Amino acid sequence: MPNLQVLIERGEVCCCLREKALFYQTNEETSAAPEGPFWCGLTQSIVGPDGELVKAERCRPGRSCCEVL
Repeated sequence: MPNLQVLIERGEVCCCLREKALFYQTNEETSAAPEGPFWCGLTQSIVGPDGELVKAERCRPGRSCCEVL
C-alpha cells in the first residue's frame, strides 16, 4: 500500500489527514502503508470536523468533511 503522501496526491484520502511520518524524511524509499498516529489538519486533533475519529481508512471521499486535492 502506498504511503500517506501518495494517497493524498492521488485524492484517495483527505488532504487534511496527517501522520508523524509526513514530517520527517529518511534516506530509504518506502511504500509502507500509513500507520499513524493520525490527526486532522483542520481540527488539530484525533477528531475530524464531523465529530468522528480520524483514520486513514475513514478519511476518504464520501465523508462529509473530506477535502481532496
